[in-house]
Amino acid sequence: MARKTKPPEERRAEIIQTAKELFEEKGYEGTQISDITNKMGVAHGLVYHYVKSKSELLDAVVEEWAKEILADLMVLMKDNTISAADRLERMFQFTSSMLKKDAILIQTIHQKENEEIHKRIGSAGIQMILPLFKELIESGNADGSFNCTYPEETAKFC
Repeated sequence: MARKTKPPEERRAEIIQTAKELFEEKGYEGTQISDITNKMGVAHGLVYHYVKSKSELLDAVVEEWAKEILADLMVLMKDNTISAADRLERMFQFTSSMLKKDAILIQTIHQKENEEIHKRIGSAGIQMILPLFKELIESGNADGSFNCTYPEETAKFC
């Protein structure tokens, strides 16, 4: 088989995407590194040039997944063509849909052995989304959708 050389960023993204697909299909515990390399058609050792372990690969999968979700939420929350109340409603619909679509990955994140990943992703997500919620509430106060005296404090409850 001819060797296909790819830029490191592209190869890493391919490994993460393939791992995500297999984690969703077979579960984290049911997926071996060899499953990933077989699906990609690459040598077994290639993955270890990008991650040290399967748990580090899960960490990378979860980080990429969280970035995608946050990017989608930011687009929804910054859509000024609709009221703040409608943006909030769409955000909750998006979240509900995502929880169903990515249920297996979410279950994996919540397993006891992945507690550290869960904490890290949760903390980073909160730091990124709190200012957006505050801005959304303030926007709702301005457009009449909300009447909230304490936007920052309220954002912490969302």
